Amino acid sequence: MSTIEQLWRYPVKSLQGEQLTSTEVTDVIPGDRAWGILDNESGQLLSAKRVPKLLEGSAALVDDGCLITIDGNEFHSNDAGVDAGLSAWLDREVRLALPTPGEQATIEIEWDEGLDETPEEPEVFEFSTSPGWFFDSSSSLHLIGSGTLTMLDSRVGEGAGDVRRFRPNIVVATSEAFIEDEWVGKELLLGGVTVDVKKRTDRCIVISRAFGEFPASRKTLKYLSKNHQREAGLSLEPIKPGLMTVGDTVEVPND
Repeated sequence: MSTIEQLWRYPVKSLQGEQLTSTEVTDVIPGDRAWGILDNESGQLLSAKRVPKLLEGSAALVDDGCLITIDGNEFHSNDAGVDAGLSAWLDREVRLALPTPGEQATIEIEWDEGLDETPEEPEVFEFSTSPGWFFDSSSSLHLIGSGTLTMLDSRVGEGAGDVRRFRPNIVVATSEAFIEDEWVGKELLLGGVTVDVKKRTDRCIVISRAFGEFPASRKTLKYLSKNHQREAGLSLEPIKPGLMTVGDTVEVPND
């Protein structure tokens, strides 16, 4: 039987998030990817898929908004100077935004097969997305097993399985790599929350970016492309709200 080992929330899309000990879950983890950073000129929602510098910042929820930390400076989402601070940091005019219900924004994603360390002309696609949701709008939570992360560190190299690369909401304790794949198509009970496991999660260029002390590298993406259909972790849809807490058991009710 697995247990919940880590819980994460990412208040601003593509910024680093905050580790939690417990969280309510509705159709999402409240506040997860609630804010986005929009380019004023293009109107596009910025993502680490095309703007890797975003991963150097972090955000945490506070009582009446979120607190963003960049280069040692803090900006509250309600501060008059937050947009100016973000613009100076990213060297482009941007604004921090909370979307209205149903609002869509255009986002770019860089795509290649993950086999070339320095692709000359990776393909770039545009599509619409809503902050707070993954690209498959039926999945608002992401889970990965600790055994998968441990294996990547061992097989690919130190940092390949760093949790920051995969940005999960939930890390569960597992003894083997990819054992969580067995839950696809099933319902899971995560503490007091019931979720539908929609699919394995396809990985994109974000996992190749630099994270903290680890330089940018396509080795993890290359490994997954060759050995696991470029997938790692699971995309989940909550179907019964409740409370999740680190240490809670992970159960498959109908097994």
